[in-house]
Amino acid sequence: MLPALPEDDTPGGRLRRARLAKSMLLVDLAAATGLSVRSLRLAEHNKTTVCPSNLRKLSKALGVSIAYLGCFESLPEHTLGQQIKKARLYHGYNKREFAKKIGVSARMIWLWEKDEYRPSEKYMKHLDTFLAILH
Repeated sequence: MLPALPEDDTPGGRLRRARLAKSMLLVDLAAATGLSVRSLRLAEHNKTTVCPSNLRKLSKALGVSIAYLGCFESLPEHTLGQQIKKARLYHGYNKREFAKKIGVSARMIWLWEKDEYRPSEKYMKHLDTFLAILH
């Protein structure tokens, strides 16, 4: 039986807890995701931030949500820009990947997330499918 781990509600702590719950060693998780043992160790110790595409890989290998691994539930969603960013991260996309899904530039995603521009009605229809995860 594994010793009880102290509660560590950080991305690294959640990654470690999810890995241990699957009885996986770092080398097992590395093999399942294609990530290096070193980068996984750094992530578990919160010495590096895991990019959205790697969070997708980890989420799939560990059977937990991307939002859980990234601690994204604590992100604010008071403005439309904050909601767009949170939904993007919940789905595990970086700005460039998300922009491609929506049909705009990564710069436009950045401007929306900064609340400097508001998406037109055309793009809001695309965004609504992603924003639904927040409700």
